[in-house]
Amino acid sequence: MRDGLSQRPEHFRKTAGSLNAKVVRAYTQPKIDFIRGYAGLSGRILNIGCGGVLAIPLAESGASVIRIDSSKMLTKNPHSPSVRGAATSLPFGDETFDLVFEENMLYCAPDREQSVREMCRVSRRYVVLVEPNRYNPAVFAYSLVARGRRGGLNSCVKRLREELRYSGLHILGHLTTGMISPNSTPNWCVSLLSRFDRPIRWGRYIVVVAEKYLAPKSPRPGFLPR
Repeated sequence: MRDGLSQRPEHFRKTAGSLNAKVVRAYTQPKIDFIRGYAGLSGRILNIGCGGVLAIPLAESGASVIRIDSSKMLTKNPHSPSVRGAATSLPFGDETFDLVFEENMLYCAPDREQSVREMCRVSRRYVVLVEPNRYNPAVFAYSLVARGRRGGLNSCVKRLREELRYSGLHILGHLTTGMISPNSTPNWCVSLLSRFDRPIRWGRYIVVVAEKYLAPKSPRPGFLPR
């Protein structure tokens, strides 16, 4: 893989330039701290989906972060060179990255189980999922009214854990937390909403950290919770 695909921190800052830095930091820091408690955040990291912001602190910490997205619009930014490709067929060799993560992508993926299997395949050790939580009132309401976001109605800890386990991964930890959205939370709300950066069942986000250790299993038809 070309070294030019490893993105420098300034690339991410330019990509997220339209977002409020205080809001982005308040959204990312609790999740990064939780992930760091289980997985190393150095080396080569693959970010599936270019619409998130967790890659910003990872790149700033010195990790070599590469992003991939199927959207031409999200990958054509000259300040943020990324790879264009599908999560269901990642254009990388087996065990290319130390950690692979996605951020609010899986719930609207056409084949989420295959996407998780591909994440497992290209990772040497860690896979991290960051997804909306259907038990959060705002997520539930938005998933009902937005046709392209109906997958949020199926997004829960139990399903994510099963999908990871059947891809041959051991669950290290999971967390439902937070109320801050990097895209919609106003600056003046950050201090108030930061109080919810703790384990709460109806938090807006789910974070699951997993590690490779098992051979993939084939789930029984209809077994995965919906």
